Amino acid sequence: MLQAVVLVLALSLTALAQEESRPNVVFILADDWGWGDVGIYNGDRRSRTPRLDEMGRKGTVFTDFHVANPVCSPSRTAFMTGRHPASLKIHTALTGNHAENAARGCADYLPHDIPTLTLLLQGAGYTTGHFGKWHLGATEDAPPPSEYGIDSSATYVSTDPTRLPGCSGPPNPGPNTKLNCSDQLWPGRSSKAIVDLGMEFINNASVAKKPFYLNLWFHISHAPLNLMKEQLTNFSMQTFCPWSGMTPDLEDFTSCPEQIFRAAQHDADVHIGRMLDFLQSKGLDKNTLVVFSADNGPEDVHIYFNSVGTAGPFRGRKRSIYEGGVRVPFITYWPGKIPANKVSDATVSSLDWFPTIATITNTTIPANWMGSLRGVDITDLIMSGVPLKERVHPLMWEWRYALQGNCWNEAPRVAIRAGDMKLLMNTNATYVELYNLTTSPFEANNVAGQNPELVQNLTIQLKNWIHELPEGPIVENKGCRGYKIPEQHP
Repeated sequence: MLQAVVLVLALSLTALAQEESRPNVVFILADDWGWGDVGIYNGDRRSRTPRLDEMGRKGTVFTDFHVANPVCSPSRTAFMTGRHPASLKIHTALTGNHAENAARGCADYLPHDIPTLTLLLQGAGYTTGHFGKWHLGATEDAPPPSEYGIDSSATYVSTDPTRLPGCSGPPNPGPNTKLNCSDQLWPGRSSKAIVDLGMEFINNASVAKKPFYLNLWFHISHAPLNLMKEQLTNFSMQTFCPWSGMTPDLEDFTSCPEQIFRAAQHDADVHIGRMLDFLQSKGLDKNTLVVFSADNGPEDVHIYFNSVGTAGPFRGRKRSIYEGGVRVPFITYWPGKIPANKVSDATVSSLDWFPTIATITNTTIPANWMGSLRGVDITDLIMSGVPLKERVHPLMWEWRYALQGNCWNEAPRVAIRAGDMKLLMNTNATYVELYNLTTSPFEANNVAGQNPELVQNLTIQLKNWIHELPEGPIVENKGCRGYKIPEQHP
């Protein structure tokens, strides 16, 4: 009897040790940050992101990371499900209005019977949290985050009964109810609020001795960007807007877009640094993978005047499937576990997040889930820099709607990546463009005419993919080719 008790006790202690040794994950997803908005990516003095830069120096910076769509809801869908969002009828930002979603050919919310990463990890013994933006469904019948395998949450743009501090709106908004964060200065307080909730969640997980998976999905730098006066203290008009002609005595009453934008991103960076320091102070940093990324490229200044982010050397912005709309920062940080001070140019995707985190957390994906995943496991690449094998499913993108903003950023409607080559075309196979992203990262030198066989092969793959997708409205594109460059006057 004593031997049996000892054996049971030993097995229990072994299971507890395994549970405590399973790595934690903190996934920081910024909103509307361009590839060049993190200092370590572009060396631009305007980017004030010292903690993210430090995170990159102590971790690995990925320069060829792509999201699955150039706007919010579908991009987040890919991170959560490992599926292409178009297959789930999530093509653009979801609204709280049934009629608006239907007119765009969209579902009202992420189907709650679709397996999510949080559901997988919750079932494997992880405690899961989500704080900040949701944007995966806000109609009155949309499921709250808890139905997607999330234990603790406080969100906005959602039907979450627990609101993010400072955000108003009923738990279950009607179709004409616009959820809002009522305090005009809430954007300036949002990053701190989100990180504070994340810290509280981690403390609770530590008490329960459970591994955790945590989404921190920031508001910054989405519109609106209303900051408190003290947040502009180190962001003077003379430094950020010397062209404005404003005199120092007017600075208390005026501001400029560059000043507002960089100060907002800096504030987010400060609170990301708080989270990193917190993990270290709790002794959790050596057992926690921290990842920073963004949901899509920078907003266009024509849409919101404070949106002055940069896509770096790439053409396109938010809502464009040129690189600037879908290539974003991706930094991995895990002291002592992943390579430090490393830059990777491997082509990776948000679709890879699901299978990769499953492997890193030693969680088995059920066999009947695997067939729908469109990413690959990049664990070896993250952990030791091992090159990727060829993808089973090539990276593809779609954008069905007319572009808001500068026509130069409006790409054809679908695209496919093959090594360094990227082909874009309309769904009726018109306006075919082919770019070598090594020699033409700005996607301005169309080499389709010189590569007829490759164009034919990639066009066939795109056509097959289009036929697999749900039907819906598509606005075919003429882009800047429909514009004539005006003659210069003497």
